[in-house]
Amino acid sequence: MSDDRAALTELWRIRNAAATTLALGEEQMRRAVREASVDQLVTLIETFAPGRSSGPEWTRTFEPLVERLWAWRDDETIAALAQVFGGRGLPWAGVARALSPDQGIMSRANARQPAWARLPALTVV
Repeated sequence: MSDDRAALTELWRIRNAAATTLALGEEQMRRAVREASVDQLVTLIETFAPGRSSGPEWTRTFEPLVERLWAWRDDETIAALAQVFGGRGLPWAGVARALSPDQGIMSRANARQPAWARLPALTVV
């Protein structure tokens, strides 16, 4: 029984270390996104090119990014990003739609992070 208890204790320590690392990474990403120029954000979003990464993987990783962009950046920046991707045609329509004002209203209204929370609510990737 003591081996099980030791294993559980160690797993709990690992879990806590991982949660701390994830929270620190999230905070570092938040600062970087807030300081990034529109061109830098365009470059980041381009890594989600629908032609290169379609399907569930694209949605699973892109949606958390858009959620954070709406939480961390102002409407003017998001509008500039939407304009860039809106002008790229049908392959980028999903990206432009995710950056639309309607999506922003919905994203901000459905934020999963309560004001009192100590750690950020993280979307599973």
